[in-house]
Amino acid sequence: MKKGGGNMIGELNIYSCYSFQNSTILIQDLCKRAKELHMEALALTDINNMYGAIEFSNACHHYDIKPIFGMQGDVLIDQEVYPFLFYAKDQIGYHDLMKICSDINLSEHKAIELERLFLYREHLFILSGCKEGIVERLVLKELESEALKYIALFKKMFKDNYYICIQDHHLKMQSFLNERLKALATLQEVRVCASNEVRYLYPQDAIAVDLMQASIHGEKIDRNYKVQTNQMYLKDAYEMSLLFDREIIENTNDLLRRCNVTIETNQMHLPHYPLPENVTSQNYLQQLCIVGLKKRFKGKEVPRTYIERLKKELKVIAKMGFNDYFLIVFDYVRFAKTHDIQVGPGRGSAAGSLVSYVLGITNIDPLKYDLLFERFLNEERVSMPDIDIDFQDDKRDEVVKYVTEKYGQEHVGQIVTFATYGPKVALRDLGKVVSVSLPKLEMMSKYIPTQGKNRKTVKEVYESSYAFASMVNQEEMLRKILPAIYLIERLPRNISMHAAGVVLSGDCLNEVVPLTKGPNQNVLTQYSKNYIESVGLLKMDFLGLKNLTVISDILKNIEKYEGVHLNLNTIPLNDEKTFKMLSNGDTLGVFQLESPGMKNLFRKLKPSSIEDIGAANALYRPGPMSQIPHYIARKFHQEKVEYPHDDLKDILKSTYGIIIYQEQLMQVAQKIAGFSLAKADILRQATSKKTLGLMESMKEEFISGALKNGYEKNQAEYIFGLIEKFADYGFNKAHAIAYGLIGYQLAYLKANYPLSFYGAILSNEQNSDVHKMEYIAEAKKYQIRILPPSINYSEHYFKQVEGDLRFSLLAIKNVGQAGYLAIVEERQKNGLFKDIFDFVSRMEGKKITSLMLESLIDAGTFDEFGLNRATLKANLEKITEYAHLKNMIGIDEPPILEIIKENKMVRLELEKKALGVYLTQHPLAYMKQKINQPILAVANLNEYVSKNVRVLLSLLRVKVIVDKKGNEMCFIEGFDETGNVEGVVFSSTYQRYKTLLEKNKIVCIEGKMNYRDKLSLVVQNVKEVNEV
Repeated sequence: MKKGGGNMIGELNIYSCYSFQNSTILIQDLCKRAKELHMEALALTDINNMYGAIEFSNACHHYDIKPIFGMQGDVLIDQEVYPFLFYAKDQIGYHDLMKICSDINLSEHKAIELERLFLYREHLFILSGCKEGIVERLVLKELESEALKYIALFKKMFKDNYYICIQDHHLKMQSFLNERLKALATLQEVRVCASNEVRYLYPQDAIAVDLMQASIHGEKIDRNYKVQTNQMYLKDAYEMSLLFDREIIENTNDLLRRCNVTIETNQMHLPHYPLPENVTSQNYLQQLCIVGLKKRFKGKEVPRTYIERLKKELKVIAKMGFNDYFLIVFDYVRFAKTHDIQVGPGRGSAAGSLVSYVLGITNIDPLKYDLLFERFLNEERVSMPDIDIDFQDDKRDEVVKYVTEKYGQEHVGQIVTFATYGPKVALRDLGKVVSVSLPKLEMMSKYIPTQGKNRKTVKEVYESSYAFASMVNQEEMLRKILPAIYLIERLPRNISMHAAGVVLSGDCLNEVVPLTKGPNQNVLTQYSKNYIESVGLLKMDFLGLKNLTVISDILKNIEKYEGVHLNLNTIPLNDEKTFKMLSNGDTLGVFQLESPGMKNLFRKLKPSSIEDIGAANALYRPGPMSQIPHYIARKFHQEKVEYPHDDLKDILKSTYGIIIYQEQLMQVAQKIAGFSLAKADILRQATSKKTLGLMESMKEEFISGALKNGYEKNQAEYIFGLIEKFADYGFNKAHAIAYGLIGYQLAYLKANYPLSFYGAILSNEQNSDVHKMEYIAEAKKYQIRILPPSINYSEHYFKQVEGDLRFSLLAIKNVGQAGYLAIVEERQKNGLFKDIFDFVSRMEGKKITSLMLESLIDAGTFDEFGLNRATLKANLEKITEYAHLKNMIGIDEPPILEIIKENKMVRLELEKKALGVYLTQHPLAYMKQKINQPILAVANLNEYVSKNVRVLLSLLRVKVIVDKKGNEMCFIEGFDETGNVEGVVFSSTYQRYKTLLEKNKIVCIEGKMNYRDKLSLVVQNVKEVNEV
């Protein structure tokens, strides 16, 4: 038969990057390339998943290509698993495909039984088309009669929906296989079609797939390595027509034409809230709101404005069909609050809703703070409402569990997300495959910035960093595979679970979305958060917020040790002590207010209300930062408050004439141009997203509206210009106030109950040395002592002991949960330990390693027994031997220990290693005692801006650079027992003290404090400690 019979209109078998490690194809790139090749149809057949389906559908429509939804799925036949290709013929087929996909992923074999697949035979095409397939394997083993038996079975089961699919990549085995398959298909009258098993876009990309495969199988590749084939790229119609007979190409085109699916995106699958008999969700919601509103006013008369606002909101909610949604959220928030789970006061725009406030979903009165409902829910913009709730992070899962049990496992899922390789992992994974040593790969990845705006790809680093490039060039194979690394760093590497999102559906989830199991066996939707709403599912964010856990612990401490049951909803919002503390910049441990820039802002701003904290949150970001000096000057009457127009005074009065919030922009448009708030919200969105067409038409409407209201044209244009300028960095006021409130609550607790505050915050930061150090240093300012850990009295948290805090056993290095529990159990069962001998003999064989014992000694947990730490460590062998003998034969005479004199500096260093902090004394404090000149504490330097200071520093970092004139100068960072400070040493000073400025050295520095963006010390004089 002749080749070259007509052109193939599309490709039947494409693996995308969602077939992890099996393909390098990103979906956008695929559709773009297919368009260049003038292809009409593409079929996506990822392995046992449909992660890419919606993205693929959107991209195909964008490039005017027909999307075909398929999957390579594993089928269980006679207890063995074999792959087949499935394609959805129509809508029902697409739903069937999702169910099959969910079945495979949720089953224990990770496959669907052949009998079960039979149920879906009507609306799917089912192809034998993978080299691991059952028919293919039997033919390759030359068991043709067996192969024929299975072909007959599939033909009988699936009738004309069963095809055999062949590929041709110029491989010898393949041509043998194809000839046999064609012959067997003819015998059984099964149609044959063809694909190219596409795994990359261009032939030169073939090596990348081999490298990823080698990496997951832990294999190596050497310099003689050749790819087996480079033909699995996206081929155009002409290239395909050269490979296959006319009949096969026609069968393939026929198959591509017969698959017609459009994913429905306009149906809502909202869940229903279980209601009492004979009540509609609308009535029920209304009743709850009325009761809630009265409760908020504690029996006082409810102002008219509140009743009007409530009516308006309920009307919009009902009109948009979201009654059930609010009831569902109300219900799980109520569950959390009645089960001792802290809930945040609100998050995002939801705090702008009075319904949310009266139902207790949020805790911010929107009328008091001028928050707008339209910013949250807008009837002119149909999108799902988005109520995100913060829960304390150690109990978030309880709420998810509650919702799952209430609405049923089939209706609740969490959401998949994808971890991208990124430059560092791509380099490490593939570098290993070509045998580059790990230390060298670690070194290289240090040159790759991955944070925020300065993040770079491997390609960018290779082209811009001489050091990085020369390291790569020393490794011949690594240089050779760089193009593959450039490709792979953009791909997803594996799935994980979205930290917050929970999906609720009225129908069974697997009718609407394919499901899979996450890393912790949770059920996840295969469509990620960007696509889940487009198929009509409701996504809610249940966020775990550590600060709420801290608040919960503080409140428990206050109740336990001070006997006060504190209700955060009733604390005064104008507490003088709290604002005084904030004005001193004393914000360590206070939510979102801890950064050095924030501390400095508070010192200048001297906040006196929640609004001030909200404004600080909103202003302290790139963009609006330039307004900070004006806001402060106007607050203290050092600058006149000016308004863009006098009519805007009411809207902008609370922020001294400066536009800070999105809500203010909306009110401006309402006031000047007569826009409804709903329309003003659409204007806000258009301007911040820069939707050009929409902005132009909005601008015309705005100006004509303003003229109607009697404003001059130039005034209207000026005000519209302001809206354009501020839309970019206007902040959502509801969010600013809600998060400002969490900050205020923590600050209130810190100012009024410092002991409970530090106890909770230290217990939550047990594993972070940096934080522990700062908190312990700060606690001292509040006259709180941190007592060293004790083997008899310490617990698993920092425990309050009459006005002090006792260091936690779990915060000691090398003391794990198991060891801690063993100690406590022994202590409770048989009483306190009498001495080190008693401890070692009673704990013999109970999860106490020698490493752990040394850490316990260095930490000072045995100090109470009167022997110094060096002595205990030097005699450990004697002690363990004695304990062993005592337990074996009951000798009672403890050995005589050789007493060792301790070196204080060594002892402090070991203590730091065990505890993460210098607890009993800081080496620098010890040194300061010996120096008889006045030396300032680093923690107090902020009070000496523009003054001369003298400090004792241990140098943490010394970075030498060349200044504009070509001279060396350096930046330093150093610390003493109270905190860290950064400094700069200009070239003239640097030349003089070069030899003294080395990392880890302790020096005495004199200089001048400077404040530009942050506090820094301009170094003028450096001395060694012994010269002082």
